[in-house]
Amino acid sequence: MKSYPDSETVLSGLGDKIVEGLSRAVVRAARDLRHYRTTFPQWVSQASERGLANWIHDRIWWHVTALFDSMPDVEVSDREPTREVVVGLNYRLRLKRHHEDGDLSTYPTPTALDFYLQGVQDAFPGMEEVRLAAGYEWDKETREMGAAVLSLRDGRENIVWKVTLPEVDDGLGGVTSVPPVTGPTPPTIETPAVDSKRVKDQE
Repeated sequence: MKSYPDSETVLSGLGDKIVEGLSRAVVRAARDLRHYRTTFPQWVSQASERGLANWIHDRIWWHVTALFDSMPDVEVSDREPTREVVVGLNYRLRLKRHHEDGDLSTYPTPTALDFYLQGVQDAFPGMEEVRLAAGYEWDKETREMGAAVLSLRDGRENIVWKVTLPEVDDGLGGVTSVPPVTGPTPPTIETPAVDSKRVKDQE
């Protein structure tokens, strides 16, 4: 029987900066989504589930890159279609949408399925690699982003554990103002000035 690291061990191994960074990237992407919806509501309503998921993924990835790129012992790798964050020698993460039942939004390619298999990679003792899915919960009914989460699986469908990451602010001063939706400017109608004396003389 395989043994897996528990969530506390993994969170401690990743460290506070990584855990908070993952949570902050989700918070910032959720803020971006609100901005997108306010500015271009029709575009968002017309987006397919896949298209919107890809848009959110790009925003989270951009924020993760900005937060982690200069951190020591962290490698941010973008080799499309594979995007990964490697922390130290032991942790490899991919960013994924998590559904309420814990399922992941991912294409079930052999490479993707192999990623979530634990303990099949050859490694020296103490250098075993743990594969993780980081991301957010998705409410399919409201099409809203939920909390930042982290999960460990042994295979795509075998969830060992899933935890909600600590809440953080966006790190940019709190609430970001969103410009109001504006429509076309109404026309200005000019009328000739009325000569009150002339009007009085005509009465």
